[in-house]
Amino acid sequence: MTPLVEQSLELYADQYGDPYDAVYAKLYAMDADYEGMFLLDTDEGLRRNMMRTTLEIITTYLTDPTAAANRIVGAQMSHVTYGVEDTFHQFFEITRDVIAQGLGDAFTPDHAAAWNLMLTDFEQAQV
Repeated sequence: MTPLVEQSLELYADQYGDPYDAVYAKLYAMDADYEGMFLLDTDEGLRRNMMRTTLEIITTYLTDPTAAANRIVGAQMSHVTYGVEDTFHQFFEITRDVIAQGLGDAFTPDHAAAWNLMLTDFEQAQV
């Protein structure tokens, strides 16, 4: 299943490049309060790091699910102070949704199943 996640990321990157703008637009549309959390992130370094970490966790999962789970726990711990631990996994879901929307019909039900399996594994990695 994981080759399908990798394939969808590659297809998206080939067509659109980095999903950063689309992911944050979707995050802010989901809950405008998130935008205010980045008020001091004037150079977007924090947000870009979050996107990079998200993609790194996903690509780590492709070869080592246990290492990805460990990275998720670490990332969750760093988000506790922001009060978003209950919604932490939504960023992964938003990333999947952006990839799926961008790819349209090229994002098959098999791609969706692979992403959903991965996201289920991610949700099981808890602090």
